[in-house]
Amino acid sequence: MKPSLPKEIKILSLAFLLIFLGFNGVQQFVTTFFSESKIIDVGFDSLILIYLFFVLSNPLAAVFVSKYGAKKSMILASIFYSVFIFSLISKSVALIYFASILLGTAASFLWTGQNSYLIRASDEKTRGASSGFFNSFQSLGSVLGILILSFLIAKFSFNLSFLLIGFLLLSKLIDLRGEQNVNRFKLIKKSITSITALQFSIIWFSWSFIFGLIIGIIPVEIKNNLGMAYVGILSSLFYIIPILFSYIFGKFSDIKGRKPMIILSYIVCLLGLIALYFSNGAVLLVMGIILIAMNYAIIRPISLALVGDVATKDNLEFLAALFWMAQNVGIISALLLSRMFKTDVQIIYAISIFVIGISILILFPLLRLKIEKIKEKISQEMI
Repeated sequence: MKPSLPKEIKILSLAFLLIFLGFNGVQQFVTTFFSESKIIDVGFDSLILIYLFFVLSNPLAAVFVSKYGAKKSMILASIFYSVFIFSLISKSVALIYFASILLGTAASFLWTGQNSYLIRASDEKTRGASSGFFNSFQSLGSVLGILILSFLIAKFSFNLSFLLIGFLLLSKLIDLRGEQNVNRFKLIKKSITSITALQFSIIWFSWSFIFGLIIGIIPVEIKNNLGMAYVGILSSLFYIIPILFSYIFGKFSDIKGRKPMIILSYIVCLLGLIALYFSNGAVLLVMGIILIAMNYAIIRPISLALVGDVATKDNLEFLAALFWMAQNVGIISALLLSRMFKTDVQIIYAISIFVIGISILILFPLLRLKIEKIKEKISQEMI
């Protein structure tokens, strides 16, 4: 008899479906929203502030989640997603920037809490399936949010009710916590200085760098080449494809191992970037978007499960925070790149191909080791 997914994983997944039904539709339209108002830099600056403070707040989030639990962390953080949507309705640049800072800080609490909770609530043998299930549900919420908002583009307030329902669902989770008798500040320092953990974090940096292109320059490219009407349709592929395939890839990684899936994701990602680099019309642009979306469907659930594979019960929150920091440095780098070269996207794609190539070289020595050995090395470096 095949083991079923825990009830807590299903509740967590449904809560994030609703939260990101409310939020991701708004996020996907941030740069195009300000592009229409001829102040596109505000959109990029807002996203950069969000992910910058996401990075800066991760150590604090690790301490909070470790001490007070993931449930409280996620409930507290979800409130600030509504604050950001309210700021966009106001169209006040100063308020938008301030709300972006608050949202970035809150996001570190939400996602460190989510990753910690998912690992603690999952069975070790079905960790990939649990991660894939979660990612499918979160992606479903995201795509519904994008499609709804493409028809109700001026009514960001419509999405607030979904955030409220997601907030209420989080309150139904049981409280899962790690060890309380640990030196949290020492673990933060050790996680940031662990050579193996930093080397391994290139996985999170590289895929999130590509995600930064998705929320930054690619929506603008779709608008410029095909028209505003196609932004919602094509952007939704980044969520529709994960809905269809995340659970399959996550479960497959439980059976065949994470490393083959990591290698597959890099191959698919490179092919997608090459297609985007040579695109000067609809065919290669759409092909590149599909391949990048497929990469996202592969690597997103794998990256969630990998945290549990290489962490111990004592250092889980701190490694999760480190990997989220690497992830958001990748997004910030891509957004800055998109902002600098927004009139020459081929340069952006060329640099992206180079970044992925360097990432593979950095990761290659670790891919030759078993996951258990990587876990052991990280654990020793964090003592």
